[in-house]
Amino acid sequence: MRKRFDRTLLASLAGAWVALAVSGCANVGQPNAQNGAATSANAASGVPAANATGAASGDPAAAAPLSIGASDNTPLKKSPPLVYRVRRGDTLARVAQHHHISVKQLQAWNGLKASARLKPGQVLHVASPETVRAATAAAQSAAQRASQATAQTSAQASTQSAAPAPDPTEVREVTQETRRHASNVALAWPAAGSVVEAFQPGETRGIEIGGKAGDPVRAAADGKVMYAGTGLNSYGSLIIVQHNKDFLTAYSHNRKLMVKMGDIVRKGQQIAEMGDENNSRVSVGFEVRRDGKPVDPLPYLPQGRG
Repeated sequence: MRKRFDRTLLASLAGAWVALAVSGCANVGQPNAQNGAATSANAASGVPAANATGAASGDPAAAAPLSIGASDNTPLKKSPPLVYRVRRGDTLARVAQHHHISVKQLQAWNGLKASARLKPGQVLHVASPETVRAATAAAQSAAQRASQATAQTSAQASTQSAAPAPDPTEVREVTQETRRHASNVALAWPAAGSVVEAFQPGETRGIEIGGKAGDPVRAAADGKVMYAGTGLNSYGSLIIVQHNKDFLTAYSHNRKLMVKMGDIVRKGQQIAEMGDENNSRVSVGFEVRRDGKPVDPLPYLPQGRG
């Protein structure tokens, strides 16, 4: 965050704050807390799936053999069919020849006599019991992986929504406070790390508080989220919280945003995960702005640390 003071960027941020304050609580898109919805594998349930092998030959025995497969986010490879549904005119010899097996194997796998006549719609096993067991085990493994991925996604979503929503009374109180003028604001530290870069008038816009990727970034005071996104250069994923008509705080370089524009946040509530977006190290860039101008955050924070 050590840069020469960028007047154009300052004007952009101040302008964005004013515009957002006027525009109200319209939602804007942000990285899903997540920033990730997550992709899960769909496992086969054992219901045969159509295979068009040999359909172009015109041979009735070549019509739509059935197979069991599974998907685990990798391209589905063509696998030999496990079962075949008999069509009119099929014989044991023709079905065996089409699936590259012997008539004796076809009889053994299906408990058929040599004189057996096939009926349309009859389902025949065209793979050995060992192959069927291996395919079933693979499908079950894929289903288990898919279940675990779904459970993990659900757990993450539950964690992200764990913070209770403020009740209507709190919303009214915070909203009223944002409409009042104030000569001061009492802030809490937004992160647990140490100050790795101090405020320098004309050179920096705030302070940097170091930490590890994923560390919680918390609201420094009650307020309303006026911006949450990545639209301002050099800030990375940025959150701006208005506390009253004179003071706002900004939190930049986040890995993940956990609030959106218009949200009411309470002091100490987690609003983001620490990251290094548009920065050379993992930290949260913390700014205090009074009337749109950056000021040293330290006088507004509890002493004895940093």
